[in-house]
Amino acid sequence: MTNGKRRGPYAKTAAQRENILAAARRSFARFGYSGSSMRGIAEEAGMTFAGLRHHFPTKDELLIAVLEHRDQEHQDQQRQLHGSAYVRDLTRLLMQSLGEPAITEVFTTLSAEAVARDHPAHEFFTARYERIRHQFADEVRRAEDEGWSPRIGSDDAAVLIAAVMDGLQLQWLLDERIDAQRIFGEFMRIAGLEAGTAVAAPAGRFDDASEHPQAPDDRR
Repeated sequence: MTNGKRRGPYAKTAAQRENILAAARRSFARFGYSGSSMRGIAEEAGMTFAGLRHHFPTKDELLIAVLEHRDQEHQDQQRQLHGSAYVRDLTRLLMQSLGEPAITEVFTTLSAEAVARDHPAHEFFTARYERIRHQFADEVRRAEDEGWSPRIGSDDAAVLIAAVMDGLQLQWLLDERIDAQRIFGEFMRIAGLEAGTAVAAPAGRFDDASEHPQAPDDRR
């Protein structure tokens, strides 16, 4: 009889992947996608280059895994929230993203670059926006069932919520004087959606710790 926890090689492989994703996330946050190298990420993860390539053969595959991992974190945080509770929590989610500006900067930059159909993250962002539009629309409809009265249709509200959240992140990254929380709350009020209670604003942009050596000529 087991306790449901992974053991042996499966647990070791999962732990190694988590370690690699964390190292890649730090590297992408510091140096951007183009400025990060697979050898540098391997060193950051405390493993050999061959060991890294065993889990992620290319940097493109590693990038997609990092993006999916970050997205999954946000989904897990909201998994038990629905309707008005979910919509209210969007303010917290926005401020959480601004609280880690280095990775949000990479995410924002890549989302713009991924407009090109041959970009390695194009399919990820296309699928992500389709998913969150459906999710936002569903939760707005549930909020309506709870008695809320949005001033715009749920499908249009979903598109606008995604656009305003991502647009505010971009503008805040360019100018931290932007009061993203207040402006998002005002948008939600105008749209007939409550923004929820206030959450702590981020202290400002930061760069994650010290530099680590990279191999710029090995950007694969």
